Formats: sequence, structure tokens, C-alpha cells
Amino acid sequence: MELICGVTFYLTKLCGKHDDRPLLYFLYIVSQHFVIVNMVCYKKKQRKCAAEMGYNISPERMMCKKNVAVLVFGIHYGTSNQFGYEIIAGIQTAAIENNVGINIISVTEDQVNTGDYDHLIIDKNYEGIFFLGFRPHIDFIERNRGHNIPMVALDNYIENPLVARVGCDNADGITQAVKYLYAKGHRKIDFLGGEADSIVTIERKNAYADNLTALGIPVSESIIKYGHFSGKGIKRMVLDIAKENVTAIVCISDVLASNAIKELTKADYRVPQDISITGYDNLPISECCVPPLTTIYQNRLHIGKVAFFTMQQIKSGIQISSVQLHTRLVERGSVADINQH
Repeated sequence: MELICGVTFYLTKLCGKHDDRPLLYFLYIVSQHFVIVNMVCYKKKQRKCAAEMGYNISPERMMCKKNVAVLVFGIHYGTSNQFGYEIIAGIQTAAIENNVGINIISVTEDQVNTGDYDHLIIDKNYEGIFFLGFRPHIDFIERNRGHNIPMVALDNYIENPLVARVGCDNADGITQAVKYLYAKGHRKIDFLGGEADSIVTIERKNAYADNLTALGIPVSESIIKYGHFSGKGIKRMVLDIAKENVTAIVCISDVLASNAIKELTKADYRVPQDISITGYDNLPISECCVPPLTTIYQNRLHIGKVAFFTMQQIKSGIQISSVQLHTRLVERGSVADINQH
């Protein structure tokens, strides 16, 4: 564990000087082994790593006396995208700046369903708890009401005054995508979401429907499809949509969008000439698609940093229920302008 702490510190300082890719890769490797990563830094390992990098860090800054916990579940900490561990990198960046350690704790599906993860955090004297990839169970929240530990749900939502929400504005992002497609002449626009009960799917689907209605385009359940954030089983859905003679598909994520492009191409559909596609997240995969994916950018590192500062404010007595961050559309090559046809 000391080795993990030392390497983490080394990568963190490297990231501060260059970019976040080494840290993200490290977090990815740790996630594959479902390790509880303790990023509390001990003096000897920190001093050695800092010296190797040419840094002169005071002993006071090398000892993290406070810690936060990030409870993580599922795809957000898996191999299919880097959404989750960029958020974690943002939390860690802010934590290091404030001399706070970070524990990343994998939660099982059974624990998510039952809320039975108290043993992972009780008696640890955490400054705050973050939830990534799932909504905290109401029983867990109530059992910890008296501990006065700030709780923050990342890119998720639960109606409870004890849990703040930090993430990007889902409605704003989808609004930009729909209006962009409309400006390009598209009127037959379908929606491809993730799991139907996901708050992200619900909010983005509602924004999609509201925008179509405002633009005078009829909305029906037949043009709204639900899949999996992992992209599993997308082939049949995408090909069914293509047969409906739609001109564009609004995808809830870059993972779904990139898989949609792949399956359409295999079936001899041309993107964007036959069907235009938009994604959401602006993950690296969006630039690797053929054609490159027009998508909605949300700054995952910024989400993590803001989440940490939100936790600090709650800790100081400020009441915060939700923080929604701005998004922006990134125009690439997956949308055709059919006004010209």
C-alpha cells in the first residue's frame, strides 16, 4: 500500500507539470484489480518520489491528516470509458492541493442494492464521501445522518437534502445537440439512451422530447430507444432505427454513439450521408471514430474539482443541494447538413 501511495504522489506531481494521462492510466490499472486505493501519503515514499522529480516538498505537506472516500460502482470505473476516473483525478487534484488524502473504494452490486457499505467508511473520520456510478441508498443516508459527513453524488441525483449533486447540465447538453441537428435540416431525429431508470437517461430524454416539441416535431415513444451505457446489444436497436428512415440519432454517450457508427457502417449505412450521429461526453473515442464524432463536451476533471470544493463548503456549514456545470458542443464530422439537399 505504501508503494501505491508513493507512485500516486509521483504521478500526481507529474500531472501537475504536464497532463493527467499518467494518473488516469494508474487509476485504470488499480481499478482492474478492485483495489481499495489509499492515497494517504507517507513521508519516506513521498520524499523519495519528490526528490526523483526534483521537487522540494515540506514535511508538513507530505502528511495527509484528512481523507475523503470515493465509493465507485460499475462501468464508470471499468474499461469501457474514462469518464469516472477523470472525475476521480479531478477530486485527487483538489485533494492534493488541500493536503487531503483520497480512498477509492469499489462497491459491489449487492452493496449498491442493499446500501450495505457502512463498514467501508464508518470510523474512518472522513471529511466527505463521494458516490460515483450509483445513487446512494436511502438506508445508508439515514444511518449516517448523525455523522455530519458531507455526501456528494457525482453526475447522479437523489432527492435528499443530505446528498449534494455535482455534474454537468444534462438538459443544456441535449438542447445544444437537438438545436444543432435542427439547424442542419434534420426533422426525423431519434434518441438512443442508456438504462431507462438512469437519472442521466431520464434527464437527457426529457430534454430531447421538450426540444422536439418546442421545434414543432412530434414526439412518440417509438422514436425513443433504451440500451446500455456499455453499448451492449446496440446492434439490433441501431439497425431498427435505421429502417425507420430517420436522418439523425441523438446518443446519450460517446460509447453508444461510437458503437452505433460501427454497426451502421457494418450494415453499409454511411455516416453522416445516410444517418447523422451525435454523442455526449467528448471522450477520446469520439476523435477516433470514422467519421470523428460530433459530441457534447463535459469537463470531467472540473466536475471532480468542483465536487471536492462543494464538499468543503458543506463541511463549513453552507447548504448546497446541486451544482450544475456548463457543457458545449464539439463539431466534428458525424452530422450532415441536409439543408443543401
